[in-house]
Amino acid sequence: MKKCYINAASSAKRIAFMGEKGLERLYLEEQSKGQQIAGSIYLGRVIKVLPGIQAVFVDIGMGKNGYLHRNDLVSFHLSSSPSKEQDSISRFVREGEEIIVQVEKEGIGTKGPKLTGIIEFSGEYIVYLPHGNYVAVSKKMMDEEREKWRAFAYKHRDEGAGIVVRTSAAEAFEEDVLREWRMLKELYGKVVQKKGRIKVPSLVYEPYDFIFNTMEKVLPKIGACEVYIDDHQTYEQFKQKKMNQNGTVTHYRQRENIFRFYDIEPEIEKLLKKIVWLKNGAYIIIEQTEAMVVIDVNTGKFSGKTSQRSTILQTNLEAAKEIANQLKLRNLGGMILIDFINMKEEEDRKTVQEALQDKVRNDETRTTIVGFTELGILQVTRKKVKESVEAALTEPCSVCGGTGRVYSPETIAYKIERELWEHRRMDEEAIWVETTAAVMAVLKKDGFLSALEEMLGFKVFLTHCSDCHDSYSIRHIGSIETIHERIRSN
Repeated sequence: MKKCYINAASSAKRIAFMGEKGLERLYLEEQSKGQQIAGSIYLGRVIKVLPGIQAVFVDIGMGKNGYLHRNDLVSFHLSSSPSKEQDSISRFVREGEEIIVQVEKEGIGTKGPKLTGIIEFSGEYIVYLPHGNYVAVSKKMMDEEREKWRAFAYKHRDEGAGIVVRTSAAEAFEEDVLREWRMLKELYGKVVQKKGRIKVPSLVYEPYDFIFNTMEKVLPKIGACEVYIDDHQTYEQFKQKKMNQNGTVTHYRQRENIFRFYDIEPEIEKLLKKIVWLKNGAYIIIEQTEAMVVIDVNTGKFSGKTSQRSTILQTNLEAAKEIANQLKLRNLGGMILIDFINMKEEEDRKTVQEALQDKVRNDETRTTIVGFTELGILQVTRKKVKESVEAALTEPCSVCGGTGRVYSPETIAYKIERELWEHRRMDEEAIWVETTAAVMAVLKKDGFLSALEEMLGFKVFLTHCSDCHDSYSIRHIGSIETIHERIRSN
């Protein structure tokens, strides 16, 4: 049975799934970008209308303007004009207009979030779309059940509204589904009421919960597993929601951070390295750029025991297996070019391509194997859902001018927080931590350090270290008086 470890006790939430061969899935709540906003609803303002691409840019107060296509506008969706497909977007929206939008896809890199005006509210049994104007029922239900719920939806829906009945409704009573439907309609009513009372741009509705949203998506694919949670409140919520019913849920109570205790931290460190060694002594090099990901396969120490063709094919097949794993673990997306060791035979190239296709088939993110180029480079595309692990945990290095990467101040701050938690309820009065000014600023922001000290039960002294770069050090653990003297004499 697979094991899942949830690090919910610290500010940066993390989820790891482990199998017999090590880390299989990793989910990180984005740190430097703040909480994820997919599904959040904003009151925004149309900044620019672009008829050439039939889209508008909307300011939602996130720094980067969101992108909204004409077909996702409520005014276009509800239009009965027979020529609306040929009409310019300028007929449906104007510059400066206030508009309610929902984030459909997180912004990545320099791109802002993708927006939609077709708002939806998700519940356990249904998805309610105030302007959806259609009814859909899960195809996983039996035909008789589907017809029953389809009739139910048409009976109760408002004119112009949309409803999607989920698979879970098959086991529910109609009264429970109707109660949830009314609750989701009330949520939309509150959004509309709030529109007239707030400034533009503003957040109107925020549904996102990183841990439970992630687990609800992943558990059905993983199946029953052993879940370990280091936060008591999250553990109790997990039990109340009756998630992972065929598996086990355990409250992790040790002082040491759960990811460190179960040796997951070293696995995350590996995901930031360019070189990945294969079991046979060969290795792959992964380079990420703004435009694409480039992967190079090398024989390394592997020399094989038969022919050169056999050695190359065996190495490439082993590499294909690991590449599929790394794409998922590192969350690499966009255009991916793989330079396998040159294969002269078309049959061998086909074998390697099919092997990679087989391995990415179970990837929850859509991955397409395009094929080999004339130069022998395998082209792959993988949908960009969110930033890669490298982009989430690091930032361009200011020392080397961006040619390398270092941990971001937020990541270091959360590492310090996790290590401090391991000393909670200790007998000593204080801990002295030396780090960079940027990390100190993160720790002191919005009273975070004061609240942390209160929870930990001891004083935390922070001092600046100009040589720390992307790290920190714990200089002393002891009495407040002793640390004061050591800081003064330092």
